[in-house]
Amino acid sequence: MRRQFLLFALLTVGGTAAVGYYWPPALWAYMLIAPIVLLGLYDMLQTKQTIVRNFPILGRGRYIMEDLRPKIYQYFIESDVDDTPINRLARNLVYQRAKCDLDTIPFGTEFDVYKAGYEWLNHSMGAHAPHSIDRNLRVLVGGPDCLKPYDASILNISAMSFCALSRQAILSLNGGAKIGGFAHNTGEGSISPYHLEPGGDLIWQVGTGYFGCRKSDGSFCPETFAETAQIDAVK
Repeated sequence: MRRQFLLFALLTVGGTAAVGYYWPPALWAYMLIAPIVLLGLYDMLQTKQTIVRNFPILGRGRYIMEDLRPKIYQYFIESDVDDTPINRLARNLVYQRAKCDLDTIPFGTEFDVYKAGYEWLNHSMGAHAPHSIDRNLRVLVGGPDCLKPYDASILNISAMSFCALSRQAILSLNGGAKIGGFAHNTGEGSISPYHLEPGGDLIWQVGTGYFGCRKSDGSFCPETFAETAQIDAVK
């Protein structure tokens, strides 16, 4: 393909020059021809992309199609219930509720409710009276020999490190844990002052990096671990 491009470039440049000799306005065609030829020569000489080097100009179409592929698939091929982790129906529901628009569609659903793995909730045929339900479901962590057993909520805030979130996000999450009476997992980024400020319960996640309980050489530090683990908020 490199030879074909060189032949095309020579014929185009030479042919335009020949025509321009007899009809000078034809030389304006170089405004279009010159950038194409120069780009093709650059493609032939560069060494980073094999496809473009072997197929000057035309090889760029591959990268253009790669860029367009997700857009074409999203808007013309996939349905509203396809794609993971969030399909278009779920995304639209978030948008509609955020804008206080109508978020319900009457007369059925687009999901295949008979498909294996489809999950739903049914109304109970023997519902309990609201006042008889224990709304504070908890699990006791720690046996008879545990000095500080913890009555853990069954629903808590999952791990998100401070290094991945802002100061205000950590304060908001832990503040919510304090209000709701559940625990806040710190993630592998250790415990920051913002985890402790609101006063919510903490699950201190110690990852492979030992952040918050490591020595200067990167190894585990039992002393620092013991000191941090004794903080009242750490459960």
